[in-house]
Amino acid sequence: MHRRAIAGLSILAGVAALTTTLAPAAAADTSNTTAPSAAVIERATGTDNLLPADANTTANGAQVTLPARGDEPIKATKGDMTVALTLPATGAKEQSSTSGTDVFAGSDSSVSAAAQATADGGFRALFTLGDANAPRQQSFTLSLPAGATVRQTAEGGLVVFNDAGTIIGGLETPWSKDANGKAVPTSYTVEGNTITQTVTPDSDTAFPVVADPKWTWGIISGTVYFNKKETAHVASNAGFVAVLFAAAPPPFDAYGILNAANISRVAWNADSDHKCVEVKVPTFLPYEYSGGYCK
Repeated sequence: MHRRAIAGLSILAGVAALTTTLAPAAAADTSNTTAPSAAVIERATGTDNLLPADANTTANGAQVTLPARGDEPIKATKGDMTVALTLPATGAKEQSSTSGTDVFAGSDSSVSAAAQATADGGFRALFTLGDANAPRQQSFTLSLPAGATVRQTAEGGLVVFNDAGTIIGGLETPWSKDANGKAVPTSYTVEGNTITQTVTPDSDTAFPVVADPKWTWGIISGTVYFNKKETAHVASNAGFVAVLFAAAPPPFDAYGILNAANISRVAWNADSDHKCVEVKVPTFLPYEYSGGYCK
């Protein structure tokens, strides 16, 4: 598969490598080289939506299992669907906060990884770079249900569809924060089965820098792109569109169903214009587009 920032990546057997890269930059090193603690991570994520860091936690109809060791995956199971993400970490837990953050050693003394279960039945798989000299690449392994497919949104998140074409969840738009709470530009790109997150600090970036892939069940905000073949299918089948977005939480499931005919109409126009259709989520407003994934 060719590299693309907005892609329709299929993961038919369910395993993708998730790689994190911090782009080289002249960044201010305002920290020491001690491995970041749970407190550093929680300053970036907050604690309001965290669940206690128990081995197995149930929330919002899903069971989240946090790893006992760094080389074990975080798992979230909802119904017959299980999603797992293995941290770039080693050894037993080094720290476990009362708020719900488990910290593991990373690949370097200035890198740590962490896991959090969230109140929506999802999870965060975090990494922290303690200083400007920390290794810039961190690799995860993402496992999805058999037959799942992944699409990247314009905002940079990843939407996962099951084998019936229904959205089951995804990785939210990537984010990164420095020690002062300042957002650091970051994005995902896709090449083959590798998802690369690039964080671009500048001269004002204060370390440590915290970032995370966040798994969320159901609809995540973004723009879903359809290629020309898929646009033609959407144009001829409004019922398919209704099923596609039926997994959205209320009231957005109703928006998807009510807008199914309109999405198909815009797709028909796009197909006639040799263009493609994109759908904004969660409003389900369709638009024509060209270039990028429109092939």
